[in-house]
Amino acid sequence: MTTNVSSLILLIMRTMGIPLTKHTTNHSDWNTFKFSFFCDHCDKEWVSPLFLFTSGGFTVIEHEETKALIWAYEHQKAFEQANLEAQFFFNYCSECNKWVCDNCFDAEWSDNHGLCKECSEKKKKAANLPI
Repeated sequence: MTTNVSSLILLIMRTMGIPLTKHTTNHSDWNTFKFSFFCDHCDKEWVSPLFLFTSGGFTVIEHEETKALIWAYEHQKAFEQANLEAQFFFNYCSECNKWVCDNCFDAEWSDNHGLCKECSEKKKKAANLPI
């Protein structure tokens, strides 16, 4: 891969979008796209399904720059899909704006649609409720 193509891919990947969780890992290669999202409290990992690089439907791509652009576009779309699917595996805390796994979430706070356990404990202490 030429330096221009590498630079192009890095530039496009920087505009991937905002990940759902604060810690995200990109496991993509030239043939597949896969991402890991981690709980903002305990770092429990959720791995996205594998997305295949389809080359935009083309059977042959002669120019590396063209292939890199198509790859970057498909990578962006795969990331957006994985980011969307991650919302089904993490819970949003309206107090601290973190996305946490089920183990780090207290769904009993129905007035706030649930809170992470850290924020829940703070509210319970403030209200003199048992933790």
